[in-house]
Amino acid sequence: MGNDRLVSIHPKAFNESAMPDPQNQQDTLGPLAGIRVLSIGSSIVGPWAATLMGFLGADVIKIERPTGEYIRQLYPLQKGMSTCYASTNVNQRIAELDIKDPDHLAIVQGLAKDADILVENFRAGVGHRIGLGYQTLSQSNPRLVYGSSTGWGDVGPMHDRAALDPHLQAFTGFGSLNGMPDSKPQMVRYIHMDPSAATFFTGLMLLGLIEQQRFGHGSWVKTSHLASGIAQQMSRAAEGLLTGKSVDRLGAAASASAPNQCFCAADGRYIAIACDRQKQWEGLARAIGEEELTADPRFMTNVDRVEHRDELAQIVAAAIATKPSRWWVVQFQHESVPHGFSMSFDDLVNHSQIVDNEYLVEAHPPHMGPMHLGGIPWRFSHTPAHITRRIAIPGEHTDEVAKQGFGGEREAPDPTDQSDITLPLQGIKVIDATQGYAGPFLGLLLAEGGAEVIKVEPPEGDWARRLAPRTATGNSALFEAFNRNKQGVTLNLNDAAGQKELRALVGDAAVFLEDWGPGVAQQRELGYETLAGDNPGLVHLALSAFGEEGPMRDHPSSELVIQAMTGYLRTLGNLDEPPIRVGADIVATCTGAMAFVGVLAALFHREKTGCGQRVAISELGAMMSIRTQQWAAMTNPDEWLGNSYCTNETDGPHYGYQTKDRAVFLTPSTALTQQDFFRMLKEFGMYDEFSENPELMKDWWHSFGIGFQARHAQPLWDKYLRNFSSQEALDILNRYEVWAIEFSDLLELMDHPQVQALGIVHAQGQNRYVRAPWITPWGLPEIRKARTRA
Repeated sequence: MGNDRLVSIHPKAFNESAMPDPQNQQDTLGPLAGIRVLSIGSSIVGPWAATLMGFLGADVIKIERPTGEYIRQLYPLQKGMSTCYASTNVNQRIAELDIKDPDHLAIVQGLAKDADILVENFRAGVGHRIGLGYQTLSQSNPRLVYGSSTGWGDVGPMHDRAALDPHLQAFTGFGSLNGMPDSKPQMVRYIHMDPSAATFFTGLMLLGLIEQQRFGHGSWVKTSHLASGIAQQMSRAAEGLLTGKSVDRLGAAASASAPNQCFCAADGRYIAIACDRQKQWEGLARAIGEEELTADPRFMTNVDRVEHRDELAQIVAAAIATKPSRWWVVQFQHESVPHGFSMSFDDLVNHSQIVDNEYLVEAHPPHMGPMHLGGIPWRFSHTPAHITRRIAIPGEHTDEVAKQGFGGEREAPDPTDQSDITLPLQGIKVIDATQGYAGPFLGLLLAEGGAEVIKVEPPEGDWARRLAPRTATGNSALFEAFNRNKQGVTLNLNDAAGQKELRALVGDAAVFLEDWGPGVAQQRELGYETLAGDNPGLVHLALSAFGEEGPMRDHPSSELVIQAMTGYLRTLGNLDEPPIRVGADIVATCTGAMAFVGVLAALFHREKTGCGQRVAISELGAMMSIRTQQWAAMTNPDEWLGNSYCTNETDGPHYGYQTKDRAVFLTPSTALTQQDFFRMLKEFGMYDEFSENPELMKDWWHSFGIGFQARHAQPLWDKYLRNFSSQEALDILNRYEVWAIEFSDLLELMDHPQVQALGIVHAQGQNRYVRAPWITPWGLPEIRKARTRA
């Protein structure tokens, strides 16, 4: 831990018995120590998935073509190198090899023979075509976990298209949930879909690794940008699929609870306030001096408040406007009302909560200078994850990898088991004592992997049952979606009998999930050290809002508050106007997915060693990690070019490009030539006017999509594209090597042929559910509805 090139994260709340054993080398290197990962993908999804496994201790080698991969071109630059590229390729060796050269191809195939996991995110069929497909590589390495993440899936009418983050925001319905009720859909001005998809992808490959470790099977595991993009909107999709109601844009408001939005205080500062639970609403009413509102028939229950959201918002807004924000912070802290503010990079970099939990760390690429990255999102009690401070120079390890491969000797793997493949987590017992959003979503992902999940609820039931909208069962759509495929028990954990019964349940479990907050498990005599005394192999996942250190460790939180604190409210609308939230519950689903990765890594280590451990994660830490490309871009950019990936907070809303009937999004492919671009402009009738602007002519490749000239050229594109239907425009754009896609509505998308081809939505009786975002040899378990009553 004294190595100044390593950022090692250790929990601070445990005694020495819970800390890593310095004599155990495997303990000090992360739960994936000894695992070899070969990354042959490009852009963000594949490389950042490999980076996450590198954080977890895997030995990662990345292969790039000698000319460099796509995102080396993306702005902003720091000392001439893309910050997006650097922050995406951490904790790995980087070699440049030309796979069109037979000798170089043989080197990569040799690496695949020695790898445990291969990561690729090419278009469907590309890996096979270049000699690096699963069928080829599994012949020499039958235990290989071959992970594929395509843009649109490997089957269906769109399988051969390319996609970048904004295309998925447009097509998955993600953009359709963002914006004011009476305005057009907006895209988030950040590459959120890429790192979030990488997180789901990592979890899928770890499922494959556990399948290999437990049952001896190699496998080809597949996901897609499309499937993961829909999965992180599962709660909003459920509102329509399970109730038949529309799924709307609500500005900063929430669909599931009220009041839950941003209000302007007397000092002009907007404060995010969220009342998901009845006690929080009652606390807010006391804080604003309006206790009588709790007896008003319009506002008595959460469903009542959602139905009268606008009336309630007017009352709360009038009260908040009478005092400055500091007054309200004091009152809300007294009453335990979740609240927070929209924060910028400068707000965060020295914020006590961020610093104390190491949610921002400084790396030192030798070719770029200091750069901020999102910190490690997990805290493992026995196998700490780490970030290497020194990010590799592109091609730095080419000779080493070509000559030595992964290097070192290791024991020959056990022979491949020829028995029937089975669900990776079959026979794994999980006790899920979480409520609300992120924890139950984690429990669902484990159930989709085959685990036996037992949900523990208090006598009054999970508070998420009382969210809106309600289904025919009386439960909320979110509760039904996140808690299917689970058994259930009711326990009162505030008394000794309930605590004793839970301890007995956990006694033979592999995994225990709780979201009680720092210190609560110990107060109930259900802390890790106590439970591990009965069950040394237990993996205990502790989920908190803000982390287990710092001044906010005990504060309540919500989806909106974490979105605000991690800067997402700065990526929609205009900075000088009322804030707009991301309409999907991304904090819930992305935290759940990141926790899924942590639990699976700990389970893999358990399978190898028999040892369990405590894994801590927070919503704040997960989202700070997801935003790592943003923090890198903001550190020390060479230029401020506006509409580039991560330096466009001051841009106006991104609505895509408007045609006659709907918006589309377009961006150039690397194959687009200047000659073809100008031909395309002529076909749209816009060449003459475009050519009058010398800056656009000079930087033509950056004049649309995510290019830094796109904002300046937007009115010109809109003027001419409005003469065409979306389909007519897409036909022309796709003919000229431009990657283009139409905007979709989330619920309409559920019946799209591409979604159907991938089996993303399954029916159970009259109900339809979004499934886990993967296609595997072992499939998915049959759907079982959520328990009707607690």
